Amino acid sequence: MLDPLSWAREASDAATFERRVLEEIQAVIGCDAAFFAFKGDAPTTIAVDAAKLDTAMTRADYVSEISPLKQAALANGGVAVDTTVFGETAVRKLHYHRDFVVPSRGRHTLLAFLSLRGRELGGLMLGRSGRKFALAELDHVRALLPDLTMARVSFRAPWAPGDLREAPVDPWNRLRALAGRAHRLERVELDRDVVEIRDSGDYREMVAIGEQGEFVWSRADRHDPKRSGWFYVDLFHLAAARAKQRSSVLVVGCGGGVIAHQLANLYPGTAIDIVERHAAVVELARRWYGLDQIPNLKIIIEDARQLLARTRAPTWDVAIIDAYGAVDLAPGFADASFFADLRRTLRPGGAFAFNVVGALAGDGPVRQIERAARRAFGDVRLVPVLDAGEAFSPFAVRNVVLLGRSGGA
Repeated sequence: MLDPLSWAREASDAATFERRVLEEIQAVIGCDAAFFAFKGDAPTTIAVDAAKLDTAMTRADYVSEISPLKQAALANGGVAVDTTVFGETAVRKLHYHRDFVVPSRGRHTLLAFLSLRGRELGGLMLGRSGRKFALAELDHVRALLPDLTMARVSFRAPWAPGDLREAPVDPWNRLRALAGRAHRLERVELDRDVVEIRDSGDYREMVAIGEQGEFVWSRADRHDPKRSGWFYVDLFHLAAARAKQRSSVLVVGCGGGVIAHQLANLYPGTAIDIVERHAAVVELARRWYGLDQIPNLKIIIEDARQLLARTRAPTWDVAIIDAYGAVDLAPGFADASFFADLRRTLRPGGAFAFNVVGALAGDGPVRQIERAARRAFGDVRLVPVLDAGEAFSPFAVRNVVLLGRSGGA
């Protein structure tokens, strides 16, 4: 298990800690070369020439080339891979890759950034000569960053613990606050995974945790459950806008019920059906997100695929599908049969919105789901989510909302 807080407690200095981090990551995640760079200190490296690295960090052409990769990482939880963002052919043409990576027989470079309250403090580079970094591995690194930042900052944190017998101080708790660490409110077991409710700054998060990482299901304002912390949720309203009517809405995946709160507020009188296969998730939403405050709401505890398969008549005007598990889309929702069932159960002129995480380029989940949707719906659009100031790249992994509409005037 990667536990940087424990490593920091055991390390005598920052360099020893950084070396431990790289060695543990190399063993658990896998890389052929790596470095850990923190502002103001010399970098710690594995199979990388530290002197050449110092020179590379100041070269304007390298900095310019890496800028889109950095922006993609910051828009994706702090992590990105160059061959995913740029594509392998384009990467081979970049100066930093030819001058710095190729001599080490490198092929894929993962960058991860450490930040504190929006201020960039340093980062990691992991290089591979063989297989590409998998999404689950990116999730693993991303989940590691908050504790890694906190642990590294501990070597320079300005606290004075004093006499512990008279005034006990836990510097780790202080650093958790500085680094924006979330406060856990509740934790429940769910199949092989765990679901946590956390307060993180102004937001309350529902987080699914599996063996390969974490996935934030819901992020809502702590004082207003209608206000989402994720922009892709706002894009779901495009389905309601495109639908002929909005008298009934199906929401697949409960989470914190943020979109249901929003729809009930915008379209008074609309009947909203939330289908969720885990009763425990619904109970969490009731306790922490005010689910029972939503008028005209019906909760259905069932697998959505089974519900649609047995629903023979057109029933809903709008369908919202946000069906992720701990790290990826629940099985079956990308199948053509799912979209055929969805098409049958939407009323004429009905519309759907489907959240998927992936890159627009290549043949990943976005394109696979698009093809499956087009077999049932001729009118399918893709709306990628970009952060303000982000340089668009079709290779960047992001939320993409698929929109579809059934026939009928």
